[in-house]
Amino acid sequence: MEGALEANGGHGQPPAWSVWWQLARPFSLTASALPVLVGSAVAFYGGRLTSPDLFLAMLLASLLIQAATNMFNEYYDYRQGLDTPESVGIAGSIVRGHVQPIAVFVGAIACFCGALVLGLYIVLRTEPVVLVAGVVSALAGYLYTGGPIPIAYTPLGEVTVFLFMGPVIVGLAYFIQAGSVSSSAIWASIPIGCLVAAILLANNLRDVVADAHIGRRTVVVVLGRPTALGMYILLLAGAFVSTILAVLIGALPVTALLPILTVRTPLRLVRLYRSTLEPRPLNAGVRGSAGLHARYGLLLALGIALGTLIR
Repeated sequence: MEGALEANGGHGQPPAWSVWWQLARPFSLTASALPVLVGSAVAFYGGRLTSPDLFLAMLLASLLIQAATNMFNEYYDYRQGLDTPESVGIAGSIVRGHVQPIAVFVGAIACFCGALVLGLYIVLRTEPVVLVAGVVSALAGYLYTGGPIPIAYTPLGEVTVFLFMGPVIVGLAYFIQAGSVSSSAIWASIPIGCLVAAILLANNLRDVVADAHIGRRTVVVVLGRPTALGMYILLLAGAFVSTILAVLIGALPVTALLPILTVRTPLRLVRLYRSTLEPRPLNAGVRGSAGLHARYGLLLALGIALGTLIR
């Protein structure tokens, strides 16, 4: 870890804590925190939220896996030559000389180890299947940019994040409280999965030229920008439609409609992506997509929890 510590010593270098904070990509951490909140809210609504310590352990483990995934992303994008000092929208700590590549890799492993310790505590309190789900999630986080065929370099990135950061995390957060699966938790996971996939798709729409240049076969590169933009619109709309349907069939309380307050944000995001192909202005689209996920998820969790007042 010496390379990371040395980053604080050079002239004009940011402090070490700032470097590692950026490597964790804090604006993206809501993508792993919100599914835990939503799954736990469903458990609370059903009267099954009985272990606050398991909730906190699950939340922290999920954040650590996300931070590790982000660090692996930075490390392997650097190794593949995708990141340069002129790249748009990356943490950029390695290419700017703020930290050594091996330090980032070790930091990611350390985050995984922390998540494993928390996962073992959860398993001791619940069921062995939780360990399987946790290990598979961590493996998916590594394989996203690591391994022989990184998922992020294929058209399967959006599907992967939809599944693991939607139904898997939401369902797991519910399961460790209730000891069972729930159709309500699955319904609540769909809008979360749609919006986290939309974050990735927004990123890939921005980076389509750079990705194609290095041979990265994202869904935008494979299907073309117009089709991918249509998918982005469907993901945004899918979040709202699935929530409304869940309320109509009684899977979620009427208060779960609270996220509809964010409906103007998708309209602004779509207008932005239709207005320009330039990567730099589209940074606002990526961050806006992450912000929508955060606000929608918080309001959904709050709305579901408030449902206990009208039961």
